[in-house]
This record gives sequence, C-alpha cells and structure tokens, in this order.
Amino acid sequence: MFYFFYNRNVVTKVANLSRRFLHMKQKYSKWVVGAASAALVASAIVPVASAASFSDIENSDHKDAILALADAKIVGGYTDGTFKPNAVVTRGNVTKFLGKWLVSEGYEVPADYATKARFTDLPTTAPDQELLQYAALVKDAGVFKGSNDQLMYTKNMSREQMAVVLVRAINTVYGVDLVADYKESDFKSTITDLDNATANENREAIIALEYAGLTNVKAFNPKNTLTRGQFASFLNRTITNIAEAPLTVKEAKVVDATTLEVTLSDDTKHTVKLETPLPENKETKVDFEIEGKAYSAVVTYEVAEVKLESVKAVNAKTIEVKFNKAVEDTSKATIELLRGTFKQNVTLTWAADKKSVQLVGATNFQAADYTVNISGLTEKVLTSDVKIEAQKVTSIEILDEVAVVDTAIQSNGTFAAGTTATVGYVVKDQYGTDITKTTSLKTNDTANTTVVADAAKGVVKLSGAVVEGKKIGDLVPVVLFDTATGTSVSKTVKLSAESTVSSIEVAGVYNAKGEEVVLNDNSKASEAFIVLNLKDQYGKEITDAAKASGLVITNTNTTNLTIDNKVTKVKIGEKDKLVVALSSILKAGDTDVLLISTTNGQSAKYTVKVAETTTTNAISVSQPEIAVANEATLIPLTVTDKEGNVITNKKILADANKGIKVGGTPVTESALEVKDGQVYYKTTFGAAGTQALVFQTSTFKVATITVDVKAAAVPTVVRGLKNPLVISTAQTPVTITAKDHLIIEDQYGREMKNSAAPVTVTLVGTSDVVSVNANQVTPLKNGTATLNVALVTPNGTIDSAVEVKVQVTDGTEYKGYEIAEIGKTKVATDKKITVNGLLNGGKVALEPNEYTATVTGGKLTAPQAVTAGKVNIADTALNTDTTPAANKIDTEFTLKVTINATGEVLEQKFVVSADAEKTQDFFFTASVVSTDLADYNVAKAITEATLASGATVANLKSTGDAPLVVNVATVDQYGNKEIKALAAETVTIVPEKVTDVTIAGNGTAAATATLKAGVTEAKVTLKIKVGNATKELKATIVTP
Repeated sequence: MFYFFYNRNVVTKVANLSRRFLHMKQKYSKWVVGAASAALVASAIVPVASAASFSDIENSDHKDAILALADAKIVGGYTDGTFKPNAVVTRGNVTKFLGKWLVSEGYEVPADYATKARFTDLPTTAPDQELLQYAALVKDAGVFKGSNDQLMYTKNMSREQMAVVLVRAINTVYGVDLVADYKESDFKSTITDLDNATANENREAIIALEYAGLTNVKAFNPKNTLTRGQFASFLNRTITNIAEAPLTVKEAKVVDATTLEVTLSDDTKHTVKLETPLPENKETKVDFEIEGKAYSAVVTYEVAEVKLESVKAVNAKTIEVKFNKAVEDTSKATIELLRGTFKQNVTLTWAADKKSVQLVGATNFQAADYTVNISGLTEKVLTSDVKIEAQKVTSIEILDEVAVVDTAIQSNGTFAAGTTATVGYVVKDQYGTDITKTTSLKTNDTANTTVVADAAKGVVKLSGAVVEGKKIGDLVPVVLFDTATGTSVSKTVKLSAESTVSSIEVAGVYNAKGEEVVLNDNSKASEAFIVLNLKDQYGKEITDAAKASGLVITNTNTTNLTIDNKVTKVKIGEKDKLVVALSSILKAGDTDVLLISTTNGQSAKYTVKVAETTTTNAISVSQPEIAVANEATLIPLTVTDKEGNVITNKKILADANKGIKVGGTPVTESALEVKDGQVYYKTTFGAAGTQALVFQTSTFKVATITVDVKAAAVPTVVRGLKNPLVISTAQTPVTITAKDHLIIEDQYGREMKNSAAPVTVTLVGTSDVVSVNANQVTPLKNGTATLNVALVTPNGTIDSAVEVKVQVTDGTEYKGYEIAEIGKTKVATDKKITVNGLLNGGKVALEPNEYTATVTGGKLTAPQAVTAGKVNIADTALNTDTTPAANKIDTEFTLKVTINATGEVLEQKFVVSADAEKTQDFFFTASVVSTDLADYNVAKAITEATLASGATVANLKSTGDAPLVVNVATVDQYGNKEIKALAAETVTIVPEKVTDVTIAGNGTAAATATLKAGVTEAKVTLKIKVGNATKELKATIVTP
C-alpha cells in the first residue's frame, strides 16, 4: 500500500534519510519507508518555508511539486524569475533534474567529468559545465544511457523515454526493480495505449510507473512530449510516494494439512491457514494472503505413515485402492476383501508407482457392501468399505449407418437368397466397460431370425426377407434393447455392398522411412505413424483411406498423447500404407488406441508406449569466479534429474518444458556453456551492484543467487611486452600500442585482450640504437635499448609504467625463419604472405626483397613467382573433377621461400578454392554496415532485439532509447571479416507461449510471428542461419 504525507519538505527529508538507512542496511529490502516514518515525521521535524518561488507557477497544477523540488535544490528556474512549467522538457533538462536528485541522495559528480566525455555530442569543452557534470553522473550511475553514445540534450523528451529513465533511476537510487516487481505480482495494467510505445522496454517502464502509483491515467500517450511542470510532478511523486516494496516468499514450511509457516524476503515469519487441506505427499502449488497481499508457493505435505486415500470400484470385477504415498515394500502388505465375513478371492495388481493396487476378481463381484483390510504397513489395520453395484447395461450403440452384405449383387440389381448383411454394435455398463460379448439383447424381430444380435461378434446380422431381394441403398430398421434395464437403441441402416473394414491389425509405430520407432516424450509426433493392416469383408487388403472412414478410433488417454482420429494414406518406406497419425506427444506413459469396425464389430487394441526422457528436477547455483559489468559472466550450475543424475546436455536444459528457467523465462542453448563436465549459465550484467537471479527446474525446484557485480573493467596496469620486441633497420619505424604490443591488466588483475588504452613511450637514458618520438620507435643500428612504457589514465595521470627492451637487427643476426600460416585462399585474389625472421623470441616480418618465393601445384606447369609479397592463383591453375562439366575443385599448392641472405629454404602448403565467400561464423550487432576491419574489431555483440509483429528478421531492431537496425558481423572461410546487413537463409521461430503468436513460413527466410488478437507482445527465440552458421537471438514481438 502507499502512504502519502502532505508536508513536502518533511516528506522529502525524512524519506531521503530513511531510504539511505535502509539502502545501507539491506540493498534489496524495502523500497521506501512505511508507517514508522510517520511517527518520525510527527515528532522530529518542524516545517520549513519554501526555499524558492517562481513568478509563473501560481496557477500551475504542478506548483507544489515544483516548489518541493526547488526546496531540495533538484530543479531551478531562469534568470528572469520564471520556471516555465509549460515549456517542453528537453533531454538536457531531464539530465540536470536527475543529476541533482542523485546528488541529493548522496551520489557525487565524477571527478573526471571535465576530462572524460561521456557522450560524443557533449565534449568536455562544452560551455554548459553544469550539464557536463550531471551528464557524467547519470551516465556512470546507469540512469541515462543515451542513444548510440549521444545525449541529444537539445531534443525533446517523450513520455515513454521519461518512463524508462525514471524506472532506471528508481533501481539505481533505491535498489528496486519495479519491472521485476510488477511481473512477480501479476499486476495487470489498465492503460489503453501501451501498443503505441516504441519498444518493449518502454512499455514495461510505463506499466512499472502505473504499478508504483506514479501515474494513474488511462491513456499514457507514450510518444507525446511532456512539460517541465509535468516532469517535476513525476519526479516529485517518485520521491514522496512512500511504499513498501513487494515482498516474496523466502521459505514455506508445512505445519499440517491446513497450516503453513511462511518466511518472507524481509525475514518476517507468518502463520498461514489454508481453506483446502493439502493432499498428502504431493507437490502442490498453494495461493494465500499475508496482510492482504497475495502470495504463492509450491509445498509438499509429507506424511511418513501410509494411509488410505480412496477405495472404489473401477469396473464390475475390479476395486482400486489408492494410498497417500508410495508403498516402499509391497510384500509387507496383506490385503483381504470381505463380503460380510466371507473372504473373496482376488488377484492383486500393484501400480508402477506403488501408490495404488487393484483387487481383481475372477468374475464380476456380486452386488453388496465389501470391506478392504490392509495389514503389515502400519501398526493398525487400514480399512475401508466400498459398495459394489450389480453390473447393468447403461448404453447401447449401433456403430454405423451402413450394413455391409457378404455377397455381390445379382445382375438384376438385387441381393440373392442367403445373403447376410452386418452392422456393428457395442454395449457398455455403468463403469463404461464394454460388455457386448456377455450381454444378450433382443431385437425388433421377435422371431429372432432376420434381425439377430450376435453378442460373440458384436454385430447385428440381417438376413432373410430384410435383405433378400433388396437393392443397394434400401433401408432396414434395427432396434436393440436390454430387457433387464429397458435400455434401447434404434437406427435405420442402409444396405451396402461396398468394400469396408472387416479385419483390423496394427503393424506398429513407424516413421516415413519405414523404420520402427521407439517413442519418448521428446519425440516429434509429426514423424510417427500408427501403421494399420486392414482387410475388407472379401479378405482383400484395403489401400483406399476412404473405404476405412467407417473405422471408429478411440484414444483412451489424451493426457499422454493426441492422435488424428481418422485414417490417412502415407508412404511408409517404399509402400503406401494406411495410418493413424500422431498429433502431439504430451508426456510419457502408455496409451491404448482402440479401433472398431462399424460394419462387423471387429476390433483391435494397440498400446502406444511413450518413454520418459530426462527432465530437470533439482538445481544448485554457485558464485561465478568474477562478475564484471558489461562482460559475459559464467555462473556454475548443477542440475540433476529425478534419479539424481547430473544433466549436462544443453538441449535438455534449454527445453521449454523439461529444462530450467531464469527469472521465469526458459534458458536458450546459447546462454549455456559446458566445460569439463561443468554447466555454466552465461549472462551479461549491464551495471555494477548487487544482482539477484532466480533459477527454476521443470519440477518447480528453485535456487537463488545474489551476485556482486563489479564495476566495468578499465585499464589499470601495464605488465610488459606480449612478445620480445625486435625491429629491423630495413623497415619503417614501429609505433608501440597497447593492442599490438603490450600486456594490459584491469583493476582485477586480468589481461585485457586488444586493449586500446593510451600509453606513452620514452627512451630510458640515451641511445644510438633507436630514437623515440610520440610512441614511434625508429631503428638506427644493431643493438639493444631500454624503453619506458607508461599507461595513461583517463584523467591524464600515470599510475603504472614498466621498462622493456627493444632489439635492433640489420637481418644478419636472425636465428631462424618461418612462414606465417597462409590459410585457405580464394582463387584470383591477392593473399599477402608473411615471412618472419626469428631472434631471441621475437619476430620481424621480412620485406619482399629479402626473400624469393614461388608457388607450385595444381595445373601450374612451372613455378609461379610471388611478387610484392602476395600470392594470386589463377582460375586455370585449379584442378577439376571427373564430371563432364569439369568443375573446379579445392586444390593444394606449395609456397617455397628462399631467404636471400642465407639461402635457407622454407615451404608451406595451402589450399586455393573457387567457392564463393560464405559466412562460417557471425554475431548480431547494432553497429553499422562496414568492410573496415577496425569497425569489425570494435563491434559489440547483442543478444536481445525487438521485431514488429508480422515482420521478417530483416526488420530486427536493437533495444534501448533509440533502436538501431540489427546487422551481423561475419567471418568467411577465407578469414575475411565485415559487418553486413542481416540476410538470413532460414529462420526458425520458437515462441515462449504458443498461444501468443501465429507463425508463418517457419524454417524459411521469410518466417514471421504475428501477435494474436488481444496480445500486445510476445517473447520468442529466433534461430537464424547465415551461411554455414546458425545463431540464436532473443526477440520481443511488438505491435508495429
């Protein structure tokens, strides 16, 4: 609930003081203070007069909010004494407002704000130093991220952008994630125009403000601008609305069948009474309230003692006894069934889970009251009474509209004497048991000669006058009735001589290749068929599915699987076969499929067995080695199945039904890594601070971890050279850079690969071996020199330096030579080769005039000279295959290098291909399209995006304030790297909820996901193939 205090000065100061106290005490405790603060307000604070007044706010609806923020020195006016409450607020205005608020909450302006620019459009030389200060503060705090590294401070701010930055600020200042809180509490928004928001993050932020009571409008108008006065009201409500953060269930213990002891996330304990008693020894989700708020938990009421749960008749000769838990040792159970004092002979059949047993009589039980006694399981005998009714007919059904004759029609179009027609029927008792074969029925033929119910075969036989002399299509009335109960059925059937199903056999379950299939709960139903062998009344095989339309197909267990209740023709192996297709496999278990011929009552039962695959049951989570903002963090997981076996298969762990979830969302395979048998969950935290993750298995077991995310890595220490530095007098000067030459470590002692940290290089002492100017080292003569390499910090100071050696050679001192790996090369394309001279662990790339190189192989008739250090193999030099087309094939060549100074010969083989460039690997990025390797090297990968409903992946946009087009950074088989527009070869869309979207063209380049009516957004995983690589991307489908 929310508490409102009407003295703005008192509220602000007390709330700030209390928040700081709570924030220090517990990062994720209450958002703001509760009723205890009211007492503090009443007793400790004296109201203070307003610290500011403006000439143009007297009639403004936002006057109180403006004055409150002005008193707190969060907002200011103009030099003319006005506030301009109706002026449109700019992104620069909001930056200052939020920055001053953060300062009021104890945050400090970064010391390097004047030397390190946070946004590319706000350099440190900007005249508005106040904006520069607060821009640095809000950027570093993660409140205002900007768009594409720009603040765009002169642009107006929209209402949806305002919602995003406020929600981020609340998370930063109070440690409260409003978005996560409203989702956890199943809060339902009443705002009508959420679909007008640009991105999912924006919609979630708007709902979060509604959830927190910071807005209560029906139409939020996301794309509209807002005024300075409106923003002041939003910000003041954020500061002054005091609420308790939603608590969560930390632990729920079962006291008894109707009582729980619940510990909430604030460590308070509560006794909860349940209206409905818990079932014994069953994992059960329960909903309850504590102090008016709804909670839920999954609990198990564990009862060690075996009890009877139910005893009932399931058919006329079977009684089923269910227990509250599995009976561990069934051999200890002595079970007897008594009618009065007379013991009945029964056969015991225990269920596989040992939670029930069936007492099966040799024949039907007599109608009477029975007693079941079970001893040996508990100190006292378990006993229960059950009433058995006399078996009786409750339904009769004639199975078809057609009665099929057994002989062909005569030339005059009538049926000959002795012709018989049949139609199937079925009789069931009060338990639904088929009792056709044991029930004698009467018919509408009192003589019982022309219309006869044949119980043994389950058919009505028509003969004599009702068939002889009749024609195809003639109608015959049939009435069946049970004299004992009066149950009856009547139907007029049509005589037919067409081929219909008379004999039924099931061959088994096969796939289209003709292979017999063993099903499990991970099998694809679309790839399995129940194959039938059907024959007609003349003994001929039926191959026409239309002739099998009279076959009644019954699935006895739709909770395990569903089937297509009709016969179709499918090619199984090399033959066309009649089949019953499987529609879906829902879970493991046995399912009986019944097939009955409606013409003669012949039937067959086939049991479809579905085995259970591995499912996640328990999970434990360990702390990562280190978690650093904006870096991939690997969190160790141990997941086990129901038998306690550790699961390392990423496909199982990422299964939507059997796998694990993080924050309620199934993990993707791309978010999992397995190293040396250890599973890791890979995630990137966008900001430093304490981050909580909740993991859940398919059986609702939960593991929670709180990760201390450290600040983003920055270059801190220079350790030395990556490799010995050797330079040649024959070459141009070398510029020393962190990326190419130095080992740079961050503040956590880790090496930063490809660091672009600025360094300064100076000469130690004097030297005639090299000269140094602006980090450029020029070789002068053979010898060694000492360099000082210093790491330059963002504020211009030098906190780390190291001395390194440089050796200069004229080429006469090399201890050996090597050819750098050439790799696969494209035909008719220049490929640069590198020949290195080796000296004291260092390498120097030789100039082309220091060696002589030739290439042989393929169809070259003589060695081909290498010029300017580049290999270029013509198309005509490639070998061809043996087909008439003589296609070019990958061909091996040999590069031979002779060192001019020493005569040493080196060789390396390499392959030349005529194949067109094709992507071998890629990652998604919001960087612009470029063929520049430097752009590729700095491109950042993204793992989430948004996609308009009904659009193809070419329209993917990045998340954030200003969404950008999603491109792909690719590398082909020749090592070429570039950033290209996304052109997918195939796209497979996997929805989180199949009820949210309609998918078209799945598995094709044009695949789309369209939101269903009433759905405003949906989560999907996109499996996108580009070239020879397939990658996953999480996407939110949004309204256009």
